[in-house]
Amino acid sequence: MAKTPPKTLLFLGTGNHHRSRLAEILFNQIAGKFGLNWRAISRGIALDAEPGVKGPMAAKAVEALKKAGIVAMLDTARAPMTVTASELTAADHRILIHAPSQATLLRERFPEFTGEIESWSIEVTPELLTRLEAEITGLLTRMLNGGAMPEAPPEPPPAKPAKPAKKHIVKIRRETAGRRGKGVTVILDLPLNEHQMEQLATQLKNRCGTGGTVKDGTIEIQGDQRDKLTIELEKLGYQVKRAGG
Repeated sequence: MAKTPPKTLLFLGTGNHHRSRLAEILFNQIAGKFGLNWRAISRGIALDAEPGVKGPMAAKAVEALKKAGIVAMLDTARAPMTVTASELTAADHRILIHAPSQATLLRERFPEFTGEIESWSIEVTPELLTRLEAEITGLLTRMLNGGAMPEAPPEPPPAKPAKPAKKHIVKIRRETAGRRGKGVTVILDLPLNEHQMEQLATQLKNRCGTGGTVKDGTIEIQGDQRDKLTIELEKLGYQVKRAGG
């Protein structure tokens, strides 16, 4: 009698460099001990959204596995991989490792996908491995008990920073000084709180296909993105003024 092929569990991260890879390795290690006919794989939704990553897998993640006594040399040696539409559709179950930052990104990259996805909210902290083990243990318990997977919660609405009632003037400039030739585009005078600033920064990074950060009440986007950012900010109702630099 032919052996039934294992079902596929797909862990989705942003760059497939840290959390999703750990989840894949941990699940397969634990599931194998119970003889569960599931196999986990992990993929990234947008590797280009994390341009600064180095090596096949995050050094902190590899070190955490070593400290836990988990040997997975082949799994840690492979390069990050981007999920394909066919992989997304074919998986028997899908899990977003950090839904707050990845749900919108997934919709943008795969607008036609309508399948169910389980949402986790795993942060990168010193307790990352412990948190993942707890989530995976709960998942395996449901599988072993034959229970249905939890229904996917409603997807959060796309992060849209509120448009100002009146056109607010924001400044945009290019900065290269002290950056070893790696310039950034800086957005100043945004009338937003810290949470709204982070939301807007994520949206703009995705639109430009590059990295960036929120720093000292400004948003910094890697590269000379003044033209793109001007268009995006004007769409949101801002009046954009180019400053020196």
